[in-house]
Formats: sequence, structure tokens, C-alpha cells
Amino acid sequence: MRFSDARSKLPTLLWMFMFLLLWPIARLQAEDASIARAAQLLQDGRAREAEVMLRDLALRHPGDASVHGLLGVVLAQQGELASAAKEYRASLALNAHQPEVSLNLGIVEFKQGAFGDAIPAFKAAARGKPEDPRSTLLLGMSYYGLRRYAEAVPYLQRASRNDQGNLELHNVLAQSCLWSRQFDCAMTEFQSILTTDPSAAEAHMLLAEALDGMGRTNDAIRELETVARLAPQQPVLHFELGYLYYKNRDYEHAVPELQLEVKNNPGYAQAYLYLGDIAMNSNDDATAEPLLRKSVQLQSDLRLGYFDLGVIDSRENKTQEAVMNFEHAVKLDPSQPDAHYRLGRLYTALGQKTKARDEFCENQRAPQQDQ
Repeated sequence: MRFSDARSKLPTLLWMFMFLLLWPIARLQAEDASIARAAQLLQDGRAREAEVMLRDLALRHPGDASVHGLLGVVLAQQGELASAAKEYRASLALNAHQPEVSLNLGIVEFKQGAFGDAIPAFKAAARGKPEDPRSTLLLGMSYYGLRRYAEAVPYLQRASRNDQGNLELHNVLAQSCLWSRQFDCAMTEFQSILTTDPSAAEAHMLLAEALDGMGRTNDAIRELETVARLAPQQPVLHFELGYLYYKNRDYEHAVPELQLEVKNNPGYAQAYLYLGDIAMNSNDDATAEPLLRKSVQLQSDLRLGYFDLGVIDSRENKTQEAVMNFEHAVKLDPSQPDAHYRLGRLYTALGQKTKARDEFCENQRAPQQDQ
């Protein structure tokens, strides 16, 4: 299913959870009066003075892990995240068994979008303090941020059990299940969300994706039809519904939905693509060609657009243009046999026997489909 916009929403979904990073920072174990004074300055909102004091202490006591740890906190609160990470690492190099400092290191890496660097830190925090739910949640969110959805799922499941009323968390879990093709898990989560909020348009749309992934395309269509009644202006809704009608070869219903998407979202390339493909397969090349050209102009990696343009050029005896379009389609996805077959025929007509033989061989190697 071509729910191509869903993953582009990842950053927005991810930063919904940034409030977690405002939780209290580590209590550093130190008796030194100067460190206590620096901590008090920080608590009083005098972070710059605390930083100056701690940098002086770090020069005088370079082996004191708590100085580097607290300096990391001060720098993080001033937004100097890279410098804070450096201080947290210095503290952990001196004393590796500081779960709160490991958590803080993970948080500043997470806030910088360095999810791969955050994961080891959160794992160290979880080992040192397994009862703290923050590490579990942030591990799940880090894997989610990396789009490693299968690895995110178990952490997000544990986190959601600890916070069952958090719909945003359940939504992220449901998406992770969906995008790792764990459809039963996705269905359970989306249905739970919709029990709480039956009008949640995005949940209906993602549930439709799960249903389609399970081969239940007609059920997916019904979900999207529900969204069309609840929230007809939902982004890419009409494309997604139109695409499912197209997939079912119900072009009568597909065309008006795709036209609605073009009206609501004139820059959405795939709406033009499938409108053009429907017109091309109905032998209406005059309608199809400008739609297909618009689609590849907006998005240059649409293999089907170049293939269809090649078909139209072939019909109009524009042989060189057809060759170029089919070659572009092959370059975008060499595994598809249709463009190889068409190229082979064109090369044969042009007398280029070696190229034709190569393309027919590629056509035979590729998974077969209707020519």
C-alpha cells in the first residue's frame, strides 16, 4: 500500500515525547562543598556561574567523576548538548557505574537526533536501574527514530504497559508493529486507540494500512471511507482511498478520489501518477501524458511513470523517447520484467540485437507478470 507520507511524519511524532527529557537530572554523589555550591547555583538558575566554578574544579580535580557529571548537567541546561555529552562521557570513563549519568548522556544524544549513540547509554542506565521506566521508553523511541521498528516494539510494549492511558505512546507502538509487519500487534493497538477515541482519523488510516498488509483490502477501504466521513480534509486520505480502489481495479471510484487529492494537495506526485496510469490503460493517452509528466516532474523516482510514458511514446512511434523512458524505468527498478520486455522489442526493431538479447534475458530472470 502506498502510504508514502506516513514515515515522513516520524520527526513530529518523535518530538511529542520530548517532555520526558525534562525529568529531574541525576543526584551526583559528592561531599565537596564547592560541588554543593555549584549545584545550588544551578538550582537557583545561575547556570553560567555554576559552569565557571565547575570548570575550575575540573582543572583542579580531573579525576572526580561527579564534577564532570554535574558540569554535563549545567551545559545541557544551557543547550550546549555536544559539550554536555563530552562531560558525561568523561564522568563515565572515571566511574562507569552511574545509571543517572548514563541516562543523561542518552538524553542529550537523543535530543541531538543521535539515536544510535543514545541506545548504549540508555541500555547502561537500564542495567544500573532496571526499575526506572524512562530508559525503557527512551530505548523504544530511539529505535523508532532509527526506523528499526522490530527492535522498538518490545521496549514500547513495556513502556505502554506502564502508561496505558498514553494514546500517543500506543500510536507509536502501533506504527512500529505495522512497519515491522507485525500486523496482529498493530491491529490490537489501533483497535485499542479507536475504542478510546473512535474519531482518531490517523489511527483509522494506519489501521487501513495494516488491514491491506494482511490482504484485507476491502476492509481497509471501509476504514478509509470512515475517515472520509469523519475528516474529509485529512492529508493524503483521498490518495490512499483512491489507491486502494485502483488496486482493486475499481477505477470508477478511484478516479474521483485521486482527483480530490490533486485538488487538495496539488504537489502530491502519486495522485497524478495513478490518474495517468488509469487513463493510459484506458487508451486515453491525451489525458494520460500530461498527468504522467507532472508526476515524474514532482517526484523523479516513480518507475511506473517512466514506464507508462514509454508505452505512450511507443504507441506514437517515438522510438528514441520510448527507449529513454524504459531505460529510466529499468534503472529505478531492474527487478521488474515489463520494462525489460518492452526495451527488448524496441531494440529488436532498431536492429540492436545484442541489447535486445540482454533485455530479453533480464525479462526471463525477473519475476514474471502480465506483459
